[in-house]
Amino acid sequence: MVVGTAAELQVVLFESGPDEERLRVVAALEPEGGMAIRQASEGALTQFCFEEPRHVVETVLDRRAVRGLAAYFRVETRIQLLEVLRVAFTGYDCAATIRNLLRRLDLPYEVRERAISR
Repeated sequence: MVVGTAAELQVVLFESGPDEERLRVVAALEPEGGMAIRQASEGALTQFCFEEPRHVVETVLDRRAVRGLAAYFRVETRIQLLEVLRVAFTGYDCAATIRNLLRRLDLPYEVRERAISR
């Protein structure tokens, strides 16, 4: 189910179980027509790998990429695209799988991630 206000519609693509490293991946529509895939992790493994208790990786798609992805899935609206992503991309690696598809379709995206400080 798509949740949020018109300015912030989002779907959860993946959420880890209660006894696992906390991992949550969300696809959210941006007001200017783009989309963001946000992957946030928390826990001991995140602390070990990134030397911070919470780590976020954001894949940002502009309008053109959203239109291209919608055309690929043959949907007409961004909300329909969110629903397709929710069904088609599940599992802990869904954000990476979406980026693989974007590369294959030659659609632009930007990955935003805070640099690791050591």
